[in-house]
Amino acid sequence: MLEVVARPTKAFLYGSALFSFCSLLNVVQVFSLLLVPFSKRQFFEVNARVAGSMWKVMQWIMERRHKAQITFSGDKIPNHESALVFGNHRSFTDFYMFHSVAARRGMVNYMKYFAKDSLKYIPFYGWGMWIMGMLFINRNWQQDQIKINKMFARILDIQAPVWVASFLEGSRLTPSKLAASQKFMQSRGLPLLTNVMMPRTKGFITCVNKFRGSHVKHVYDFTFAYYHKTKGFGVAPDLVRVHTGQLSPEYKFHVHVKRYNLDDLPKDEEKLSEWVIQKYVEKDAFLEQMKQNWTEGIEGGVWSEKW
Repeated sequence: MLEVVARPTKAFLYGSALFSFCSLLNVVQVFSLLLVPFSKRQFFEVNARVAGSMWKVMQWIMERRHKAQITFSGDKIPNHESALVFGNHRSFTDFYMFHSVAARRGMVNYMKYFAKDSLKYIPFYGWGMWIMGMLFINRNWQQDQIKINKMFARILDIQAPVWVASFLEGSRLTPSKLAASQKFMQSRGLPLLTNVMMPRTKGFITCVNKFRGSHVKHVYDFTFAYYHKTKGFGVAPDLVRVHTGQLSPEYKFHVHVKRYNLDDLPKDEEKLSEWVIQKYVEKDAFLEQMKQNWTEGIEGGVWSEKW
């Protein structure tokens, strides 16, 4: 009972502290604009450090302060390697899962996400995201393609280290959205997925084509799995819960990652789309296996790593 009463207070304190920290970082970002005429790379690096400062603080709260025990499986990721990365989308906690690997591989400063265009108007947070170069889109492909091309041109021009991250399902998985996705799969004769939704491949294909032959030479396929001790598989803590109390053993977190050479991906767009869909078929099968293992109390086939 005391913990339930304390959570709103903790949420307020953490929210106030993060807001104050974000405001301070915004001041640094505003002054960093003075660097643009002299060194675009230095401007990029300053804002990368600013972004990384916020991500690291939030990750520290989750993993160190609130004891989230995250396990990993799949391919080992090298340090400081640029990549296009994508993952399934269940919760806001998915960002922490991306960052759990990025922080351990020296790339958390260089996370670039596709975000809704309206977010850039949020005071402090949105302004900061805009200055640090997040990829704002509004799901109008003609307009979005122009924005994406400009941002990618900046990254390629200065050979900037980067993880360009996206959720190819387009939105978080919910029962109603999954049902709609399954109806679409059935109408097109596509594999019926139960733990993920059908990916939207157009944006990913654009990303791959833009970075072929560049310093970004790999693609990482992330699969995130969650488990709650009473609510079961697929239940992740929300943002407030992450910041208001100990997480493990109440929650389990797992990240599975596969690493691919970008040059090995199909060059034909139709075949590349089929490749992406196959990755989601494999995600679905992996998540189904994780569901069975966790339900039966099996923890094999994973590795842990301290941060």
